[in-house]
Amino acid sequence: MKNAFAALVLTILGSLTLTSCYKEPGPGTGEIVVVNSKGEVQSGVHVRMFCTQVDCDVVRNGTTNSSGAYSQEFDLPVVLRVRAVRYDSTVTVVGLPPNQMEEVSVDSLCGEGFIQIENDEIASERVTILDCN
Repeated sequence: MKNAFAALVLTILGSLTLTSCYKEPGPGTGEIVVVNSKGEVQSGVHVRMFCTQVDCDVVRNGTTNSSGAYSQEFDLPVVLRVRAVRYDSTVTVVGLPPNQMEEVSVDSLCGEGFIQIENDEIASERVTILDCN
């Protein structure tokens, strides 16, 4: 009888200990770092993180900071596709007055990847931008 009572008390104490330690999972953070072909960080790059699965509608857009990074928090674990694009434009004045025209040429650099984000973790992905095809 004493053994059964001791086992019951230990079971109750063990279950209370386990349930009191439960912590609601926090958000996960996805961090994208954009670099060029030389490995130099790139600021001002447009970053888009989005789902490719059918029932997922997560889309986040932003711009990299001076450290070349863009980060975002997510409440649920998710796998996202990452697309980074930078548009560089050059304006050239052609002709003489009064027949001047401005020619605008746009050069773009692109990079893609995937990132898997888990709760309570920081996931980091490095994306290299190169000439777009």
